[in-house]
Amino acid sequence: MSDADLPSAGVVRTLLRIGAPPWRRLALAALLGVLGALATVGLLAGSGYVVDRAAFRPGLGAIAGVLAAVEVLAFLRGPLRYGERLVAHDAAFRSLARWRVWLYDRLEPLAPAGLRGWRSGDLLARVTDDVDVLQDLYLRCLLPVGVTVAAATVAVTLVAVVLPLAGAVLAASLVVALVSAPAVAVVTGTSRGREAELRGRLAAEVVDLLQAAPELLAFGREDAALAAVEATDGELTAISRRRAWATGASAAIVTVCLGAGVTAVLALGVAAVRSHDMGTAMLAVLPLAAVGAFETVPAVAVAAVRASDVVAAGRRLLELASIPVPVIDPERPAAVPEGFLDIAVRGARLRYGPELPWALDGMDLDVEQGGRVGLVGASGAGKSSLVHALLRFWPLQGGSASLGGIALDAFAQGDVRRAVALVDQEAHVFAGTIRQNVALGRPKASDAELADALSRAQLSDWVASLPDGMDTQVGEDGAQVSGGQRRRLALARALLVDAPVLVLDEPTAGLDKESGARLVANVVDDARARGTSVVLVTHRTEDLEPLDRVVVMDNGRVAREDTGLAVSEVAGSAGTAGPAQVTGSTGTAGSTGSPSRSVPEGSPAARAGGPSGRH
Repeated sequence: MSDADLPSAGVVRTLLRIGAPPWRRLALAALLGVLGALATVGLLAGSGYVVDRAAFRPGLGAIAGVLAAVEVLAFLRGPLRYGERLVAHDAAFRSLARWRVWLYDRLEPLAPAGLRGWRSGDLLARVTDDVDVLQDLYLRCLLPVGVTVAAATVAVTLVAVVLPLAGAVLAASLVVALVSAPAVAVVTGTSRGREAELRGRLAAEVVDLLQAAPELLAFGREDAALAAVEATDGELTAISRRRAWATGASAAIVTVCLGAGVTAVLALGVAAVRSHDMGTAMLAVLPLAAVGAFETVPAVAVAAVRASDVVAAGRRLLELASIPVPVIDPERPAAVPEGFLDIAVRGARLRYGPELPWALDGMDLDVEQGGRVGLVGASGAGKSSLVHALLRFWPLQGGSASLGGIALDAFAQGDVRRAVALVDQEAHVFAGTIRQNVALGRPKASDAELADALSRAQLSDWVASLPDGMDTQVGEDGAQVSGGQRRRLALARALLVDAPVLVLDEPTAGLDKESGARLVANVVDDARARGTSVVLVTHRTEDLEPLDRVVVMDNGRVAREDTGLAVSEVAGSAGTAGPAQVTGSTGTAGSTGSPSRSVPEGSPAARAGGPSGRH
């Protein structure tokens, strides 16, 4: 049984174990809460005693002590309540910090493979709203119930000391209120986790709506998207309305029990005074003490509803944390070799689900130390899947991949990603400054190193033209910069790592052909000077010119690999020919036996000494 399938009590126990609440602070908060509630009981009871005694005009000296006690209780009531909330919130926030760290520790190994299929808005709702709900486990569930039960017990005891029968009646009315009010609230007002699910869906739909707003407006589909959001919001509104009715019903029950209990206590007090079993001065004390005993009872009904919310939020978080980790580090990871590294892929197989086709199906690739290799092919040929495998974002289901002669799965994921820097085709730019975004590659880099990375990414002139330079804000997801500038910021971030292998996945998207070709040429020349290996994934013919070798991929395997093909022919065949239709200079498995193509005069391959096929 996974944590997400636990019964409600099991979910609460798991949350308490993870949150590791500071029990001493919670105990102090409970003590302050009980003292505050008893101060209210004492204040009301003392006031009643003063009123009763004053009716007989006994003189100020006879009631001076009680007046002083009432003043002290009135003074202490506020600080006690404030202290309870201060200490309780401090304890809750400490547990919130532990829950957030625990959740991040669970989510970080899942990205990106384990989180496929999860909508970003739903994930955001879980890691923010659902985590925040957990603080109610202490603030609105455990502490209020504990304080109410303790304070009510003391109040009943004090009343019973004065008049036992009145104490019994007060206890009975409190029990009825403490049981029936939460029961009504739970039965009529809770959604049994439905509200949390709807909030997650609403967040996902709103995020999707905002992110896709230009496309929705362009195709006239905004009304349908808004209708879906409104439908979800309408269901949430209905649940909120039902909860409001439940809250009102439970409050009405508490009020009825309070009225019945106080009336009964007062009637018993009057009878006791008439039978001389109780002094007249105590007549107002008992009903007012009963009123004070009921002060914290409504919080129990709220606790019942919030407990349901906490369990629902806890289940959603445990469901997220119970996702199997797709890529697991070895117990004793190997050290990545120093210096330049080669890459070897043999028979690699990868797919994103058992019902989906193979994204890589027997892929073979060699990238020698300092090599510069291009990967081309139609969309879906497996280029980005190979990149994901090299970065250990996804595990191979067959075959092998090695870095520096050592199997990739022998390394820790973090070590692989320090050795293989990636510029992804969907590289994220965070809300912040240019400096902060580039420094993600190496947080302790100096300004000179940051400036060098920006220069290598052809951004130095642009940054110099900005009033705030590297401290310029780029906006949420880089909204304040162009698409090409976003790509080059991601490139500068990768170049700053100074890794022995640089993987570029569509780095020139958003740039015009001339600028893109110039950028790739500069990066490749810089890599050649530093001895860095380069793997370039692209659809653009111009980007392939500076490379040593081009690999054409189709259906998850190599269709052709040759240094002796004209760049335009290689790129042109990538999107049209299948593996059985493409021929290389020496032929590949499945070739038709056509003669090899001649090496274009003056090409890099011709200068290197002629063509070479894939073996």
